[in-house]
Amino acid sequence: MIWVGLVGLVIAVCCAFLARVANARARAMERTETLPVEDLRALHEAAAAAAGAGHFRYRCEVVGQALPHKDGALRSELENAECVWHKHRITRTYEETYRDGNGNRRRRTRTEVVSEHSSRTAFFVADATGRIVIRPGDEEFIGAEKILDRFDPHTGDGNRLKLGPLSLNLGGGSGTLGYRREEWIVRPGTRAYVHGEAGDADGRLALAAPTEGGVFVLSAKSEAELLRTENRRVLGYGIGTGLAAVAGLVFLVLGILH
Repeated sequence: MIWVGLVGLVIAVCCAFLARVANARARAMERTETLPVEDLRALHEAAAAAAGAGHFRYRCEVVGQALPHKDGALRSELENAECVWHKHRITRTYEETYRDGNGNRRRRTRTEVVSEHSSRTAFFVADATGRIVIRPGDEEFIGAEKILDRFDPHTGDGNRLKLGPLSLNLGGGSGTLGYRREEWIVRPGTRAYVHGEAGDADGRLALAAPTEGGVFVLSAKSEAELLRTENRRVLGYGIGTGLAAVAGLVFLVLGILH
């Protein structure tokens, strides 16, 4: 029972941490001003005139249409769909042999991600007053459209997988059952909400992840939708923290008494 109690307390700590993260994201979005691009550019110009270029940093939000950068729209890697942002994941499903607690040989099904990538190419967000460069980095685009979710049984053709114009050697040996391919995109014209830090460190105003850490959000969902989700997480993880802590303490005390 002592171990059960300790596990309960660990779960309580994990839930408390997740509640804190969700609360921090929600409060950051609530506190940060959503600006028209024109106003953001005016702030940047005033700061550059006062302190020179390369020093501007300002936490803000912008809302508008996601548009391709100057080199044109991207093409997704699996479905070759036109987009401003894309991500794919390929997961291998396989069977392996193992021995259970009694030494008996058994088979089980496992999965492993063999390829995962999201685009880092900059794009624009444009509102009625102008447009600004968005640098996504490695950030996930919340609410991106899922255009592919397919499981392909393994054909026995070695361990190579055709990925658009590429042929990948995935390894893994025998036992492969197949591969699940998933892909997400953000199409040109999608309404986007971006919460981050505007800066001109490279000489051009752009919105990206805060340089000293903090909340960075790319989303096809509205701020109101995101806040509802984060607040539900705060409530759910808060309840989980309380229940797990109480259960952990009860089992811990019972284990000590016995």
